[in-house]
Amino acid sequence: MPDEPYPEVPLSLVGREPFAKGGKRHCYVHPDDPDLCVKVVARADDARCHTEQRQDLEDYAVLKKRGSDAVFDCIPPVEGVVQTDLGAGLVMRLYRDADGRISRPLVELIEERGLSASLIGAIDELKRWQRRERLLTRDTGPHNVLAVHRGGDEWKLVIIEDWLNRRHRWLARLHRVLADRLIDRELRKFDRGVARPMRVPPPRGTDGWQVAIHSAGRRRRMRMGGPRAGMTRGCTIRQDMG
Repeated sequence: MPDEPYPEVPLSLVGREPFAKGGKRHCYVHPDDPDLCVKVVARADDARCHTEQRQDLEDYAVLKKRGSDAVFDCIPPVEGVVQTDLGAGLVMRLYRDADGRISRPLVELIEERGLSASLIGAIDELKRWQRRERLLTRDTGPHNVLAVHRGGDEWKLVIIEDWLNRRHRWLARLHRVLADRLIDRELRKFDRGVARPMRVPPPRGTDGWQVAIHSAGRRRRMRMGGPRAGMTRGCTIRQDMG
């Protein structure tokens, strides 16, 4: 009689603390690999949570069909799906800073420290990549972007979910100019999300964050009546965030 295969043992996550909690999903460090994370639904009885999981898998499959390695420069590799004792889990690369700590969302760093010149450079590079790859995302807000500190003043930004805009994807395929406009609109929304915790206006036109922050600081100092008045973290560019 042939040997019967052993049933798959679900990955054990119960009793572990998730390193990140979202409205619909929770993220755990993979018990067998510290360089991977497992993303599971936050509420098993909520269909919206399962929809988020399914959309990530479908979006990733669409991106893989592009046949471009560069599109994954700022998107984490997805290893697949694994069964856990909390339900099906999406296994992805886990990003860590140079010191080994798990990388944090961009919005948290902005709220704590404002923007450094090197982090502004990473934001600009993310925008150039998104335009170059013609990637129309669903919600590239700073809450969906990880800031990976590579050491010194080097940062890399990674979009961790909401990779494709399903609502306007068919429109973007119709005309290149229209696609570019939709991407620009999404990036302006991203800038508004970056500006909100600093309480400064986002960049206008072709202005970058360097210009926007210096302009906001100058206007604030003028209102408060002095060249040094009103100097706050939100209106200055830090030289180092490491």
